[in-house]
Amino acid sequence: MADESWVFRVVPVPGESLGHFLGRFRRANGLSHRAIADYLGVRGAWVQDWEIPSRRRKPTELQRLALAKLVEVDPKQLAKMLPPERLHLQTRLCAACYAETLVHQTVWQRADKAVCDRHALRLLSACPVCETDFRTPALWDDDRCEHCGLLFRQMQAHQQLSQRQRRSPALSAKLEASGSGQ
Repeated sequence: MADESWVFRVVPVPGESLGHFLGRFRRANGLSHRAIADYLGVRGAWVQDWEIPSRRRKPTELQRLALAKLVEVDPKQLAKMLPPERLHLQTRLCAACYAETLVHQTVWQRADKAVCDRHALRLLSACPVCETDFRTPALWDDDRCEHCGLLFRQMQAHQQLSQRQRRSPALSAKLEASGSGQ
């Protein structure tokens, strides 16, 4: 039986935020917020809000089921992509993680996280060169600062080590050996 899907399938990356995924899906399929909203039978502003965690609007369970059908992703996977309850309102990223996988991670928006667990680097909330705040991840179509053009993956050279990494020579040596402590 032939595949009858009319959308270009976008595969979510483990840990990817819902807003970033929806932005990738919309761009791949040339869809507006309104087109997705019309398909789901919801307000266009709601779909736009799903991409902006600080607006604190999450799709209901029924909306997630309909969205899952549209984007061809398991509803449980979509639930894992939702913003955390305790949310850091400003968009953040770990440039070292982003250099490895070009997606915005949900964990970076947790209010209780200021440091990347993997790289022990402070999370960035603005470009380290021009200090422009990051746009919402749904709009990250070119993977760079919208003001000065510095690539997100190049920002790791400017990321500060956490206090823990500065105090732990063993951790620093381990990160250096893995290529993550740069």
